[in-house]
Amino acid sequence: YIMNQEIEDASNFVDGSTIPQTITNNEVSTIPWNNLAGYYPMSIYTYTNTNDMSGNGNFGSLQNLDTVDRQTAPLPYESQADGAWTTDATWLNNNVQTLPNTISFVDGTTPIDWNIVQTNHNITIDTYANLGRERSVLGLIVASNELQVNGDTAAGTGNGLTVTHYLKLDGTLDLEGESQLIQSTDSDLDVTSSGVLERDQQGTADLYTYNYWAAPVGVSNTTSNNNSYTLPDILNDGTNPASPLSINFLTSGYDGTSGSPIGIADYWIWKFNNQLSDDYASWQQVRSTGSIAPGEGYTMKGTTDTGGAISNEQNYVFNGKPHNGDVNLTLSAGNDYLIGNPYASAIDANEFILDNVSDGAGRAASNIINGTLYFWEHFASQTHILADYQGGYGTYTLLGGTVAISNDVRINNTGASGTKTPQRYIPVGQGFFVTADTGGTVSFKNSQRIFKTEASDPSIFMKAKPSNEKTSVANTNANANIDTRQKIRLMLDSPNGYHRQLLIGVDKSTSNLYDIGYDALLIEDNKEDMFWIFDNNKFVIQAVNNFNIDQKFPIGVKTEIDGNATIRIDNLENIPANLNIYLHDINLDIYHNIRNSDYIVNLVAGEYLNRFEITFDNNQTLDDPDNQFSELSVLFSNNINSIIINNPKLLQINSIELINIIGQTVFEAKNLTIDNYTEIKINNLNTGTYIIKLYTDNLSINKKVVVE
Repeated sequence: YIMNQEIEDASNFVDGSTIPQTITNNEVSTIPWNNLAGYYPMSIYTYTNTNDMSGNGNFGSLQNLDTVDRQTAPLPYESQADGAWTTDATWLNNNVQTLPNTISFVDGTTPIDWNIVQTNHNITIDTYANLGRERSVLGLIVASNELQVNGDTAAGTGNGLTVTHYLKLDGTLDLEGESQLIQSTDSDLDVTSSGVLERDQQGTADLYTYNYWAAPVGVSNTTSNNNSYTLPDILNDGTNPASPLSINFLTSGYDGTSGSPIGIADYWIWKFNNQLSDDYASWQQVRSTGSIAPGEGYTMKGTTDTGGAISNEQNYVFNGKPHNGDVNLTLSAGNDYLIGNPYASAIDANEFILDNVSDGAGRAASNIINGTLYFWEHFASQTHILADYQGGYGTYTLLGGTVAISNDVRINNTGASGTKTPQRYIPVGQGFFVTADTGGTVSFKNSQRIFKTEASDPSIFMKAKPSNEKTSVANTNANANIDTRQKIRLMLDSPNGYHRQLLIGVDKSTSNLYDIGYDALLIEDNKEDMFWIFDNNKFVIQAVNNFNIDQKFPIGVKTEIDGNATIRIDNLENIPANLNIYLHDINLDIYHNIRNSDYIVNLVAGEYLNRFEITFDNNQTLDDPDNQFSELSVLFSNNINSIIINNPKLLQINSIELINIIGQTVFEAKNLTIDNYTEIKINNLNTGTYIIKLYTDNLSINKKVVVE
C-alpha cells in the first residue's frame, strides 16, 4: 500500500501521502503514528545524516556517501510524455527505475499489481502480450489528458484495467472496443473526480427493434458518485468511435434517423421501475428528458430502416462519471424491475444472483429476487405495432440459460425462437428483468465485476447476431471456468409453429423441489408452450441432485390448435453415452428414447399436465418386443380409438392387422405411408382383448391390447 507513496501523520495515525486516508481500502490507517520506531524518507538530510520524520528524533547515518542527488523514487510513478505505457520514454526517471506494473523482481514473471500511477499525458495501454494478463494497479490518478485502454470495436478486442484501491479521474479514461475498467471490492472512485470515462457498446441499428440498456456512467460532477442521468447527458453517436458526436434526440415521431449525427426517436425510451409483475400498462415513458438511476435499465430503438436486417449494429459511446461500489435499488414484493449492469466492465451473473438470494449458497438476508434473470431478445419486427413484434425472454439461473421464445399473449407473432442463450457474464450496457421474491434491496457490487469480452468469453449482449455467427450454449475458453455439470436441453415444436427450450441439469447443492437461484419460474402466459412441473409451479429451468434411473421429471404441454407436437433433444452437455433418455407418454404408455429420435404426438388443443415425463428407465423387460425393437412400437389408444405407430427410423411397414380373441381379423391395412408417427382410427370396436400384428421386411411385432 505504501510502496509508491510516502507516509504522513493523519490525526495520530499513519496515512499515505498520495492516496487519501478516507478511502475504504486503506491498509495502514489503523496503525498509530507513535508505533513508528523511525521513518526515514531521506528527503531532508544534515551533512551525512538523514532526518527521522517519525518525531522520535533518531538520525540515520549515511555511510560511504559520495554524492547527494535529487529524489528519483516513483512516489508515485509519473508520466513525462505522450506515448505507450510500455515505452521507457513515457515515464519520468525511466533510466533508474522499472516501468509501472511490469515484471516483479521477486520471481521475474509476475507483474507488480500494487503500483500507484499518475498520468498527465496521452498514454495508451495494452495487456501483457507475453502473459495474457490485464493491467492492474493499486492506485491510478488520471490527472489530465487521456489514458486510452486499447481495443478495436469492429474486431471485438479489448483489454482490462483493474484498480484495486483508488481511482482519481480528472482527465479522460477511454476504453476502446471491448476494453473494461474493473474496480475490485472496496476500490474507491474519488468523489472530487472531474473527468470522464468513455466506453463503446453496440446495439441494433434497426429503427423498429429495441434492446434493453443500462449505462456504465452517470452525470460528471465533483460532489457525488453514482449519479442519475438523462440520455443526452451520457450517450453519444459512436459511428466513428474515435470521434463521438452528440446524438440528435427526436422528440416527435416514431422513427430514428441515420444521418450524422444519428437521431434517436425518444418516444421508445421507457423503463419498468419496481412495478407490478406482468402489468404491461405500468411501463414508464422516460423519453430524452427523464431521469434514470444507476442500475436501472431502459429500452431504446435504433436509427436505420434496415429492411429487416436486424443484425446490423449501431455503435454508441457512453461518456460520463463511471459508476463504482455498491449500486442499490428497491424492489417490492410482487413487482418486477428492469435493471442492468451499472459498471464499465462485465459482471458475473452467478455472483449477482448469490448476492440477492439467501437460499442455498446465497448471501442476502432474504430471497430478494426469485433467483432468475430475464433477458429480452427482439427477433424482428419492421413495424412499431406491438402486436407484430417478434421477441421474447431468454432466461438465466445458476444452472445456466435458455433461449427466448416469441409466444406472448400480447403479441401476434410467428413463434420464432431466440438466437442467443444468456451466459454467465453480463456485458457492459446490458439490461435485464428481475422478479421479486420477498423483495428488498437489489445490490450490484464491485465483487461482481470481472474482465470478460463478448468476442471470446461467455459474455453476450442480447442483440440479434449476424446470420453467419453460430449459436452456442457452451461458450467457454481458457479464461472461463469450464462447467462440467450434466445438462439436458429439450425443445418443443408446437402444432402452431412455436418453440420452447427447457433446461434440466445436475447440481449437487439442489433438490427435486424449488431451489431459488437454480430453478427458473415460467413468467409468461403463452399460447403454446412446454414447461417442467414440480412444487405446484411451472418452470423453464430445473436443477436436480442426480440423473439416477428412478428419477421422473413431469412436463406440461399447452397447445392452441390440434396437430402434431414434437418433443426433442436440443442439446446435451456432459451426458454419458450410456444414459438413455426417455419421453414417457403416460396416456399412450410409450417410453420413447429421444436420444435416438424425436417424439411426435398428435394433440387436441388444450393443456396436458399429467401426460408427459422424462425418465431414464423405460420400465420394460428384455423379452418385450417394444424393447427389443426400439426403432418401432405399436399400441392402441382408448382415448382416441386409434392404433398408434411410432416409427422414428422410418421403416417400411408392409402390413398391420387387428385380430379379436376368436381369431377374426377386424381391421387390416397394407403398405402404410412411411411416417414418424401414425394414428389409424378404428371405430365401432367391441370392448375386449385384441392382438395387433405388424410386419416389416425384417421383423414382426405381436402386441396384445385391451379395448375399453
